[in-house]
Amino acid sequence: MGKAKGSNGQKLAIAGRVTLADVAEHAGVSRSTASLVVRNSKLIPEATHERVRSSMQVLGYIYNQGAANLRKQKSATLGIVLADMTNPFYATLALGMEQICHEQSYVTVFANSGEDSARQRLIIERLVEHNVAGVLLCSADNRAGRDLDILRSASTPVVEIMRRVEGSAEAYIGPDNIKGMGLVVDHLAALRRKRIAFLGGPAGKSSSKERLQGFTAAMRRNKIPVDQKLVLSLEINRRSAMEATLGLLKRETAVDAVVCYNDVIALGALLAMQRLHLTAGHDISLVGFDDIPEASLWTPSLTTVAIDPLRIGRLAATELLRRVAEPGMPPRQIIIEPQLIIRESSGADWS
Repeated sequence: MGKAKGSNGQKLAIAGRVTLADVAEHAGVSRSTASLVVRNSKLIPEATHERVRSSMQVLGYIYNQGAANLRKQKSATLGIVLADMTNPFYATLALGMEQICHEQSYVTVFANSGEDSARQRLIIERLVEHNVAGVLLCSADNRAGRDLDILRSASTPVVEIMRRVEGSAEAYIGPDNIKGMGLVVDHLAALRRKRIAFLGGPAGKSSSKERLQGFTAAMRRNKIPVDQKLVLSLEINRRSAMEATLGLLKRETAVDAVVCYNDVIALGALLAMQRLHLTAGHDISLVGFDDIPEASLWTPSLTTVAIDPLRIGRLAATELLRRVAEPGMPPRQIIIEPQLIIRESSGADWS
């Protein structure tokens, strides 16, 4: 599209139809922000409103209200935003959601934020632009309230899964993380473990906070000291877990148990133990969380906390479709009971 700017702020001469993307580029904002401005959204600062509307005037942009009314009609598509689709847990979670959506003739669009809050914001904006009927969100950041504001502004219902956004009152489906970690520590206390390490998830995730809280409370309840040198925060991948565990066990040789934020971290810890010629369940106890399919297949098999991601996914999709059909209904909080699955890696058969 050719553009020629006249002097003294005269309008640009435009070859072809001016689009909202042109306005956004001229105003130095995202297309989503420009879209919110033309809808008079209160989420956008007044200064930004003025800048965008000035660009609309300069470019000669005319807002097509008829087309906008057509776009407001919600599609039969649901957006599913997951934090890390490389984690097998999320694959099972997604399967449960997709099953319910398919049964109700909804098409699902999956997006992976990769634990990146900026990427998640862009995904949310794009889903709103494409008029999805609702969004299932496992947030990359517990401070993603702005993302929820964007969805509310577009009247797009959302259900949070597995992780809560700080201060949110939206519908939520997830496990009782505190109770789940309590089951783990109680099990290890019954096995007389005293030097227990905790390999936690990244800061800024509600699930990381809750699982650490459950671990700490149960340690105190069982009168086992919490040594902060044994409490680590890790990225959720096997390599990070393996390297952290190697360093920990070389430095702290008296550790007799390792509790992990999830099974992915636990399997990384298991790799580290193998490199150190240690056997989980014999030399040291190891427990994960989530009960992914691999947990029962490794040698030794992994003691873990089962939270049934397939069920969580189905419940989350059911709740979202309820909110799509009845927007005025209050959001529900559904908490799933955890179950400790005892296998070889915790060493329950030690004499």
